[in-house]
Amino acid sequence: MKGILVTGTDTDVGKTWFMLKFGSLLKEKNRDFHFLKPVESGCIEPDGSIIPKDATEFSKLENKSLNTICEFMFKAYASPPKAAKMENRTISLEQIVKFIKENKDDKNDCINIVEGCGGFYSPIANNKLTADLATELHLPVVLVVKNALGCINHTLLTIQSIKERKLDLRLIILNNISKETPLDNFEELSQFTDIPIVKLGYNEKLNSEVLKYLD
Repeated sequence: MKGILVTGTDTDVGKTWFMLKFGSLLKEKNRDFHFLKPVESGCIEPDGSIIPKDATEFSKLENKSLNTICEFMFKAYASPPKAAKMENRTISLEQIVKFIKENKDDKNDCINIVEGCGGFYSPIANNKLTADLATELHLPVVLVVKNALGCINHTLLTIQSIKERKLDLRLIILNNISKETPLDNFEELSQFTDIPIVKLGYNEKLNSEVLKYLD
């Protein structure tokens, strides 16, 4: 399976935002790609409908059916195993891996873009973490970091955890998730790691230089 696994230093660091920008870049370059966000929480809408917002955006950009992108959708904005328990359901890592393997795109040079849940050590299934999914898939990893105070500590701890799993951390995305980013951590973070770092400005296109790291 050709592709990458996208994880973060925490929840709400902009993993989905990066994936949409990366997908747009691949589309611009006429490259095949396929999103896989097998699990999404917080899907309840005010009218009571269950809509996985992020996966729906992926479906629109890729122009592919939602059921090939996301299978496990939960109402509560909580970790998937906790959200599942609130609905008297369960979710296992085996189910998630099975969905990914059945829906991955192997044609030509297609890049499968898999999104984990929350941070690298966030729960994704019963007694399992996103780290366990990453180990199972053994794909190159992209780490998304919110460009804010405290991110250096979170980033270095996550890098260490990824390396302990003997995974290939290809790239760090330093993500500006708001217009105002009073503290830019790029130069300081670069002093503590030799992993390539690419800045993603607020509402900006992703620089095509990422392709040399992720091809």
